[in-house]
Amino acid sequence: MTIRFIAASRLPTPWATFTMHGFEDDATGKDHIALTLGDVSGGEPVLGRVHSECLTGDALFSMRCDCGYQLQEALKRIAEEGRGVLLYLRQEGRGIGLLNKIRAYHLQDQGADTVEANEQLGFGADMRRYDLCVPMLNHLGITALKLMTNNPRKVDALTRDGVNVVERQPITTGLNPHNEQYLSTKAGKLGHMMALDDFTQASDVDIERKGERSILRCRLLFFGGAGKRWAIGVAGAIGHQRLRQAMFHACGPSERVR
Repeated sequence: MTIRFIAASRLPTPWATFTMHGFEDDATGKDHIALTLGDVSGGEPVLGRVHSECLTGDALFSMRCDCGYQLQEALKRIAEEGRGVLLYLRQEGRGIGLLNKIRAYHLQDQGADTVEANEQLGFGADMRRYDLCVPMLNHLGITALKLMTNNPRKVDALTRDGVNVVERQPITTGLNPHNEQYLSTKAGKLGHMMALDDFTQASDVDIERKGERSILRCRLLFFGGAGKRWAIGVAGAIGHQRLRQAMFHACGPSERVR
């Protein structure tokens, strides 16, 4: 297996501006990325997540799983820590690929759970591999992880492949009526260390997000254009990117400052 570093660039997000590192797996032709924040080299354990691609959850806002919620929560925690790494691996559908994942979803629509659907298609319950994380972490100078995951098998696999996982941090967010059975199956059949009572409700997350925007817009109405520009400037000066971005979008084009 040969994982080659290709290039790096800035990646502004609502939580922080990360550095995006691109890698290519010569054996499969797949590309993978790592997002880093702060100085992750030097030997101190780094807050991190190993996140396998989920197009439906990460990009299309699917509520059938908790992947998108976990991705956002991980980036948020790394931003709050001021230092961390997220490895984004192109292993769609726990390693079976997007089209097979859609086939599995079809079986789930007919009553199968997420493990049964994979097995009915002739796949294992989880086909992912984590050995490709090692050269990525080595390139970044990361020697130890505080890993955000509910999956002890992921911890075991990474450890077996040579990654030093010094701590496991649960990441339980995004529970909703569409993924309750999925999450129960992950706990019951795949050994994930979590209980549904531990989860933040997806509706609560959405309400909080919408509420923040609504309150912000209402408050900014009292300021007028000059006040809005001042508030955006203050948010930028103190480095509060999410607040600055929300204020930016709450203002009209003529009121924005660069």
